[in-house]
Amino acid sequence: MRQLLKRSALTTFICSCLALLTGGMPAQAQENKLTRGFTIKPDLTATGEERATQKSLWVLDATFKPMRMIRMDLTNPKTGKKEKTLVWYLVYKCVLRPLERPGSSNDLTPQNAEVPPLGPSLFVPEVVLITNDNGQQTSYPNQIVPEAEVIINKRERRQFKNAVDIIGELPPETAADAKSENAIYGVCVWTGIDPNTDYFTILFYGLSNGYKKVEGPDGKEMTLRKVLVQQYWRPGDQFGQQEQEFRPKGSPFWQYLPDDPEQAAEMEKKLNLNAAEQKQP
Repeated sequence: MRQLLKRSALTTFICSCLALLTGGMPAQAQENKLTRGFTIKPDLTATGEERATQKSLWVLDATFKPMRMIRMDLTNPKTGKKEKTLVWYLVYKCVLRPLERPGSSNDLTPQNAEVPPLGPSLFVPEVVLITNDNGQQTSYPNQIVPEAEVIINKRERRQFKNAVDIIGELPPETAADAKSENAIYGVCVWTGIDPNTDYFTILFYGLSNGYKKVEGPDGKEMTLRKVLVQQYWRPGDQFGQQEQEFRPKGSPFWQYLPDDPEQAAEMEKKLNLNAAEQKQP
């Protein structure tokens, strides 16, 4: 009798432990279902001043998966032969959220009525990877590599569009509490990145039509675009490169930078965006 009671108590204890262990799984599974790996997200979309100054302002709610790399056989365009190539890539999701507008204006509300919107409301992404090592910077524009895209889409289990195929009108707005999203999905691809790179920055143009007119170094007026910036570092070297080495330096943040990538890189250097104490504007 005692043995039966002991076995019954032990069985009850084991079942209770299993219930506790599995009790949190539905919530965790639900969280993974909602994010689907898109875990990198900027904290700031648009300030009140930006919304008041630029009436036509829009900002896409962008989320990213961690930076990744994969070795694949790609065709060398010069030789026509397959070669083992290391590809860096970044996949992202964009959703257009409604922006609250100032209800009324007064003498203190800045206006920008004389400057018309720059172009139609199109999503035209331009993504640049800038390495920052030993005071030297190298810019790597996003590449179009269809062979790599096929492999990446198979790995990520979704059809991500490159920077050309994804160009088009903005998706319909999606409310923050909506059950489904009008999302667009894209991929950025790079090859030939210096294997000794320790620090690099991603500049993502096109996620907003925000802009500012400022005086340039030569005294002439220049246009700055609202650009999303994400910094990374990797502690590895050229031997045994692995995607686990990619480490984001803080969250992505918005910065107004020139259209020209070289000017943007120079401004990024002057602003010291890779400093550990960098704060969001």
